[in-house]
Amino acid sequence: MKPVVLAVLLLLTACESPAPRAVPPAADVSATSGVDGTAVLDARGIGAVRLGMTAAELEATGEIGGDITTAEFSCTIRELKAARGWVGIQDGVAVEIRVDGGAGTPEGLRIGDSRARMHEVYPGVEQYPHGFVRPLDAETGYKFFFENAGDTLTGIGLVRADRGCLT
Repeated sequence: MKPVVLAVLLLLTACESPAPRAVPPAADVSATSGVDGTAVLDARGIGAVRLGMTAAELEATGEIGGDITTAEFSCTIRELKAARGWVGIQDGVAVEIRVDGGAGTPEGLRIGDSRARMHEVYPGVEQYPHGFVRPLDAETGYKFFFENAGDTLTGIGLVRADRGCLT
């Protein structure tokens, strides 16, 4: 066999792909982060912060910041780290979570969306004096806020049906 032919055969043999390798499963996409990286406020909470957690459990998540309580709140308010917002703690338990930026719902409603978009995503929302509410179960619900009754969604809350932190 001529040296050039032998070299070509060796080169072609070396280029053949080996047996297919098993592809590891894709990393599990967190339920707390949407496709575009936006934090997700779902029926349980945001990130590791959940309604019903004790103050100690909230602290242990590492996802809450300092106290931002003011006179307008009837609860202790702690800053969220996953999105611009806060968690309200009443009687030592998280009873309300509110986001005002950098977050949305699992169904794709985002801060900055219009009222029409909210009604499209949640056709059953009910108006109440300070915004709109959509029950999620017997104990919790979403609240949607439109600052100064405008058309742009400025806040999304997750709240226990029997409690709230805004006075």
